[in-house]
Amino acid sequence: MIKNTQKWLFSILLLANFFFFTSCDDEDNGSNYQPNYAATIDATNLPSANKPMTMFEDTESSSKMYDNNDRWFRVNEPLQVIQKGKDSVQISLYSPVGLTDVKIYAKLPNYNKRFVIYTFSKIPAFHRSFHQIPLTAGKNDYLSETGEPVTIDKIEGFSSGGIEFSVESSDPLFVKFKKIKSSRLVKFSDSYHLNNPADDPNKYLPMNPVLAKEAITMIINFSYAISHPLYYDTFMNFDRYKKEQAATAGTAINGALNWHGNAEDVDGVYDYLTKTQIEQAYTTYIDKRQLNMAMVGGGSAWGGGALASQWESGYVTGHWKGEMSVWSHEYSHHSGYSHSSNLANSGEGGGQQEMLTHFYKYLIYLNDLPFTDPEILKTYTKTNYLTGTYKKPVFTIDQKNPFLLKYKGEGKWN
Repeated sequence: MIKNTQKWLFSILLLANFFFFTSCDDEDNGSNYQPNYAATIDATNLPSANKPMTMFEDTESSSKMYDNNDRWFRVNEPLQVIQKGKDSVQISLYSPVGLTDVKIYAKLPNYNKRFVIYTFSKIPAFHRSFHQIPLTAGKNDYLSETGEPVTIDKIEGFSSGGIEFSVESSDPLFVKFKKIKSSRLVKFSDSYHLNNPADDPNKYLPMNPVLAKEAITMIINFSYAISHPLYYDTFMNFDRYKKEQAATAGTAINGALNWHGNAEDVDGVYDYLTKTQIEQAYTTYIDKRQLNMAMVGGGSAWGGGALASQWESGYVTGHWKGEMSVWSHEYSHHSGYSHSSNLANSGEGGGQQEMLTHFYKYLIYLNDLPFTDPEILKTYTKTNYLTGTYKKPVFTIDQKNPFLLKYKGEGKWN
């Protein structure tokens, strides 16, 4: 048996959607075999055959953004790999900043190791392109996840789900993506700007690609924040947070000491959540449900069911400054909490709205979010696509921020 390098030869037949493998060690030539891996791809310079494009271009039709069969992603998987037909994949990056050093792995049903099928030196922001699955092009060498070369014969094609894809990268931004626990499915829907004039003609306003890019940036940041270990610790120990906040301020505790659910207060007695229920409440914040992001123009923002919304100003400048109270409120409605719960009520000493906002600002202060620079998108300058007038958002933190006072610049998610 060769100890350092093995050459695996697989004869793979696609019969009735099952793969059959045979393998052998090449005792004579294995140690001298030099695998011929596919060239690294620079997605900033692709041939037209790959149909490269930038999603959410400022001038792009909003109808493309609202096509929920084409534009959607999970917040913990901004780099999306989807099989198209029997022999190709669609690569899409839902991020305002590109990635470097990306490896896309394949996993076949009857082979227990992943192997690299694409290596990208660069993938630009909001990029999409199409690539033939190299397994269908001919016999090729691939690098397995354990560092061994794998030789696989040509496969004529794959049925849906016949190949499993996964992504790895050394890029620091991707490392942050990997820490996101939430798996919310993000979409945009034009149903939220078809208003009833008799109700409120400005209840919802249409979004456009400029605002969609901001919404995507914000929801990735927000998802990272609620996945953060400091947030989880505070969420699970909200009573401790309230006591420490009051002690630091030298005041009595303001509002409910613990999280409580949707039951109405009866003479100051709430339906306080148990530790098990608090854990369940946290799970609702990070689960796989669908989130439709929308924009409102009337006197109120709205949330509930799949919907969470806010005003244009929140997308353009607010989230860069950490003003996440409105979004947190509507997201809590989307997660199932009513105004009776301090998970969605800012009137009871702040509740989730205040805690999340303070925490989010602390993360900006630490530079511990995927995106903290509004110059990435410069949306505030794109007056042709906005209804309001904005200045460059400038972040400042209140020196009395309870997380700053407690952690004093520590606690970054390393």
